[in-house]
Amino acid sequence: MEPNKFPADLLQKYLAGAITEPESEALFAWLKENPAAAEQNEALEKVLQDSYHTSFTAETPLPAGASQRILDRLMVSVAAEGTGIVRPIPLWRRPWVRYAAAAMLIAALAVPAARMLTSRKKMPAPAPVAIAGGTSRAMLKLANGKEIMLDSTRGSIVQEPGLTVRNDSGRLNYQGATAAVEYHTLTTPRGGQYRIELPDGTAVWLNAASSITYPTAFTDKVRAVIITGEAYFEVAANARQPFRVDVNGKATVEVLGTRFNVNAYTDEANLRTTLLDGSVRVNHQQTSVVLKPGQQAAISGEGLQLVEHPDLEIAMAWKNGSFQFDHAHLKEVLRQMARWYDVTVVYEPGSADIVFSGEIKRDLDLPQALIVLEKMGVRFRIEGKQLIVMP
Repeated sequence: MEPNKFPADLLQKYLAGAITEPESEALFAWLKENPAAAEQNEALEKVLQDSYHTSFTAETPLPAGASQRILDRLMVSVAAEGTGIVRPIPLWRRPWVRYAAAAMLIAALAVPAARMLTSRKKMPAPAPVAIAGGTSRAMLKLANGKEIMLDSTRGSIVQEPGLTVRNDSGRLNYQGATAAVEYHTLTTPRGGQYRIELPDGTAVWLNAASSITYPTAFTDKVRAVIITGEAYFEVAANARQPFRVDVNGKATVEVLGTRFNVNAYTDEANLRTTLLDGSVRVNHQQTSVVLKPGQQAAISGEGLQLVEHPDLEIAMAWKNGSFQFDHAHLKEVLRQMARWYDVTVVYEPGSADIVFSGEIKRDLDLPQALIVLEKMGVRFRIEGKQLIVMP
């Protein structure tokens, strides 16, 4: 590649999410070596305009000033590239880009990328403390009060007339059903996740710090379970026996057969139900909404609201092995990470706040996962099970 020739073809592929790993390395290498040339290059403006019009409409112009802000966002990715920590998310797939004026939101990034690339101030090295990410860990509580730690018990862990419960490789499987209905509760700790197949064949994935309570046989007219935290459901279809999820006593989700995710952590601003397939009804107090695939119901202090175009990748990122964020404030980012790494976050006075977009893999240890945030100017130290954010 010529040293001063702007790689317009590679940028076009990057924006479309079709760039290969070698091409990505070449693009990022050029941007690192030529930050000033990138900022003043007319070819950049043309590529952004052309890509924007291809994805949307030629009649809708890219908002004034958006090109520089998009470049800033790209350069943030450049700063983190090579760490293996962050994968830039294709620009035009983000919901905020679907609305032209929202492109201006990129200006909210707290640390100008050009300054990050040219500053000679040495960033602190990642803390040497290795705190591993979560694993398949959970506890099963039986009706008689007995508790079984699933990460240390394998095979047939419950055998009753008509029912066998097996635990293998992070998966709890109910086979058969008891004549007398009992209730079991599966609970994941901070830093744990687990999968369960209920007696009716419904599969449920529990995120960290979550629980599900369910019967050992679905004998009522409704298959009812109770959850806390976050869970993803693939409900076995049964039109004669609807499936109902009681969410923290705050809402219910009613389905026949479908795939959906419920995020109901008490420290989050909204209780969110995101539908991937099928149809569900979300009930909250005296209101309800029926979701279509690709929609989300959000419950907050203002009540129940329908979200027409949520980001499905972000909603399902935890199940797919990553954290994903789109203009999320630092505290939101660290709340999710704290559950997975089982740490307490402490903010010292004057600590920075940033707005972060990107993806962080959940199989990294905590110091590795923090590298991309450090590159954006956030300073940390780890003391035992505390993650301390410094000014």
